[in-house]
Formats: sequence, structure tokens, C-alpha cells
Amino acid sequence: MDSNTHETPNEMASKPVIAIIGSGWGGFTISHALSLAKYNVAVISPSRTIQYTPLLASAAAGMFNFRLAEEPVRRRNKLPGLSFYNARVEDIDFSSRTLQCKATHSDITEEHLKDVDSFELKYDKLVIAPGCDVQTFGTPGALEHAIFLRTTDDARKIQKRILDMLDAASTPGLTDKQQRDMLRILVVGGGAIGIEATAELFDLWDHELRHVYPHLDGKVTIEIHDVAPALLGTFDKRLGEYAARKLEGRGVEVRTSSHIEKVDAGAIWTKEHGEVRYGMLIWATGNGTNPLVEKLDVKKDGKLQRIVTDKRLRVFDANDQLIENVYALGDSADIDGYTLPTLAEVALQKAQYLAEELNQADGPAKAFEYKQRANIAYLGQHDGVIGGEEEWTGQSAWLAWRSGSIYHWPRSWRRTVMIGISWFFNKIGGRDIARKW
Repeated sequence: MDSNTHETPNEMASKPVIAIIGSGWGGFTISHALSLAKYNVAVISPSRTIQYTPLLASAAAGMFNFRLAEEPVRRRNKLPGLSFYNARVEDIDFSSRTLQCKATHSDITEEHLKDVDSFELKYDKLVIAPGCDVQTFGTPGALEHAIFLRTTDDARKIQKRILDMLDAASTPGLTDKQQRDMLRILVVGGGAIGIEATAELFDLWDHELRHVYPHLDGKVTIEIHDVAPALLGTFDKRLGEYAARKLEGRGVEVRTSSHIEKVDAGAIWTKEHGEVRYGMLIWATGNGTNPLVEKLDVKKDGKLQRIVTDKRLRVFDANDQLIENVYALGDSADIDGYTLPTLAEVALQKAQYLAEELNQADGPAKAFEYKQRANIAYLGQHDGVIGGEEEWTGQSAWLAWRSGSIYHWPRSWRRTVMIGISWFFNKIGGRDIARKW
């Protein structure tokens, strides 16, 4: 079909419908990779955008505009066939191939959709990729008082909070202790997300803000708390030790084997250190079970209760039988006997594989194989670690991390170019969060 030719309603109705639950790395990638000449694609998600999670810490630290760390699901296209519903899937009836959906709450839904905010969607094929929820391990007060670095809204909160802390600490008459308590940043979680958030915030203070707030120099501190005995648990032990050594050398306090018992406004309580005051608390401890996945009558495994699939990403029911035309990927799914971590790269590769298989045939003909990419974490000050088949540390690892930020993660050339332009202007004139001119 000519790409400039619009389909007739009959032609659109004749195509099977693939419903995709979620707009994360898995859902977004497959929705834009499926052939709209072959399928009608319906995406159902409470988020209108994919969140480029590896870029959120950089956005929070003013490296580029927040909107560059996300991409809209909807797109202009001369070939109809991609629909988006800003809603949550409440339940799935596999026998009738029906999704029970509820519109995402907002002022407009409260005012106009109070009695009609629920609806059903039929599908021919289904891809379940709703992602995971935040993981607090049931810590009292964490949900109410911590910031979770999962969306651009979270990144905005972090940036605003930093400036609020610095301005509040500049109030005349405060004691040194009051200032230090107010300027303490706690990062809970010693994985890649927590480490990179720490690194970006350290760079922001060291390169920019300490020159804007010179009277507070030496009073801003960052602490990492992790229940594990070492940082970067998914990396080789040597790399985790390198990361801890480098961060501590820059003044970051690393507190491993730290058990947080509760969170209050302005303080956490740990088993080992008692009360620790803070000005900002960032929670980066991994993933919790998704409510939809928890509800579904399908085969699940592990503490995270991920949906179990075969190597063609097909979903098993609770009786260990494959459900026809139902697939799962992303953080909320795992392959039976082939466990993979909850990483953006895993979701990306699964989505690309499934889209390619469905575009070529009615269902996957070959098994999925994960192509191991290097694990990268930024440590600040142009330093980093790379784990995998080859292990690097130092500036070369930082360069690999930086190139991934601009070439690998963004899904559009427009964002790649704009991130590069932002870096250029940061270099010559400082970050937008604290202009030098």
C-alpha cells in the first residue's frame, strides 16, 4: 500500500487488533515497531509518554530539558492504525479476549466522566507490559516522604527540591547544624539508578551550584544507604568496590548494610545509625509487583511475582498451559528457565524481537535470545564503571555511558540532536539550573 494512501474503514476493520498494555520500554518499542499495514495497534497506559529512565538523573541535574527524557506514544502517521487510550487496565478476560479499562483520573475525568470512565476493549492478540510499581519493602512513611526517580515529574521534583533546600539554608540566623541537616541528601539504593543519581547531583553541586551558593560550600552532603553489603550488586564485586572507593573519595558517605525502619518528614530511622536528618530523600531500590499482574490468573514466579513466559514470550495460565495469542515482556515478565534482570535493555530487546516475529508471521517462529550488553554506571567527575564481558573503569567508561545517553536510549533523532545541543551550551555557559551569564 502507498504510504500516502489512507485506509478505508473496511480495510482497517479487516486487520487484527494487537492490544499493548503499558508504554514503558517494552510497550512503547513494540507499538512503534509493529507493522500498521498488518495490524491495528491499541496502546493502553496511564502515561502518555515513555519515560527514558536512564536519562532521568541527568535531567534532574539540569543536563537537558525534562521533556527530552520522555517521548509521546502518539505520533503523526499517514497510515492509520495506532490508537492510544490514557487508561489503566483493571482486568483481563482471556476467554473473551476483552480488557476491562478505566480512564486515568484527572480534573477533566472527574468533571465529565464520573459515571462513564470505565470501558472495554477487544483484542485479537495481547502484549502485557505494564511494568512494575515502586518497591519500598513496606517501610512506613517511604511512599509519603520519598521521591522516586521513575518519571520526568520525579526529576522536576528533585531539581526544585534542591533549589528550595539551598534557598532555605541561606536564611539568616540558622545554626551550622540546621544548615547541614537541611542540606543532607539521602539516596536509598546502591544499584545503578541510585549511584547515577548520586553522581549527577554531586556534579551539579560541585560544578555549578557551589559557585552560586558559596556561603554553603562544605555543608552539602550526599549519603547512599543500601541494605546490601556492597554497591552495584549486579556488577562484579571489584567494580562495586571501585565505585564505593571513588564516591567516598569525593565526600559521599556510603552506608551499606543499612536497614531503614521508618521514614518521617525530614528524617529516616535506621537500625544501625538511629535518626538521620535529611533535606531530600531519593528512593531507588528497584521494583515492586504491578497490581494488574498480581490480579491475573496466570503463571507467576519469584518474589517479584513476574509473569512466566516461554522463550517465545507466550504467557502460561495458572495450569501451565499456553494462552493463545497472549505475550508478556518488560519488567513484569520473565522467561521460564531463562531469568533476566529487570533492565531497560532486556525490555527493549524483547519488544524488538516480538515485533519482528509478529510482522513476519502470525506468531513467533524462533526463540528469543538476549544479546548481553555492557552494564554501565556513572560515578561522577567523568568517571564510571562498565561490567560484562569486558570490564572498564575511569573516563573511557564515562564516555561509553555518555554516548549511550545520546545514541542508544532516545527513540528519535530529534531528541538525540537536542540533547547534544544542550550539552554543548552547558559546556560553554553552564547548566540552565544555574546560568553563569
